[in-house]
Amino acid sequence: MSIRAFSLPLCAVLLAVALPCAATSGKQPDQPATRDSVSVGTPMSGSLVHGEVLPVKGSGYRLMQTTRDRKARFGTTELTRLVQRSAHEVRRRIPGSLLMVGDLSGRKGGPTDHHGSHQSGRDVDFAFYMVDRGGKPVATEVFMPFDANGYSVEPPMEYRFDTARNWALVRALLESEAALVQWIFVADHLRALLLEHGAASKAPGPVLGKARQVLRQPGKKGHWDHFHVRSYCPAGDLPRCRDVGPRWAWTR
Repeated sequence: MSIRAFSLPLCAVLLAVALPCAATSGKQPDQPATRDSVSVGTPMSGSLVHGEVLPVKGSGYRLMQTTRDRKARFGTTELTRLVQRSAHEVRRRIPGSLLMVGDLSGRKGGPTDHHGSHQSGRDVDFAFYMVDRGGKPVATEVFMPFDANGYSVEPPMEYRFDTARNWALVRALLESEAALVQWIFVADHLRALLLEHGAASKAPGPVLGKARQVLRQPGKKGHWDHFHVRSYCPAGDLPRCRDVGPRWAWTR
């Protein structure tokens, strides 16, 4: 695996996030927005109507180049708000944080060459927050796998899983009112690190309870190199939108 790692830049804080041209709109990440997107079908067999494009960069995040090249920058209004507000919240809690955002969906959703899901605008991938051997935060343009001790597998032991920032992201996603999170797919051994940190940092009980439910390894091969987040169907998109899997009691 060829790794390109970059030291976190001192980014300008871009808080305008409502539209593709939002970099000059003046809106803040927590401001409500008019929505007209519609998620149709399921994440594995669906489409997206009037998908909203996620700006290339904003407060606390930047789109990965592969995502920009694939034009996989579209999601429901709720999902794009979730990304923006959660990244902003992590940066607020831990200054200097930069979330590298991977694929959402294509402009109209539907099947892609790179995913079995991501078809209806409700899925998004995130690279893990990580630090180098000196403890300095780095951002990468590739997903990097980590072992049960939180060290990079390829390149071996060069980077460390930034448990504090990754937990801050999980918490921000679960506490956000932008969208209801159904799953945060991640490998079991990294899930254990996250939950241990959440408990040690005295996270609120309801947040820990939600995290225990939504943090899951999908199948035998887990997501040990990135987070995959899936949100529930927005209420306004029913019945055209269809959820697959459990409906957590706290979302009802």
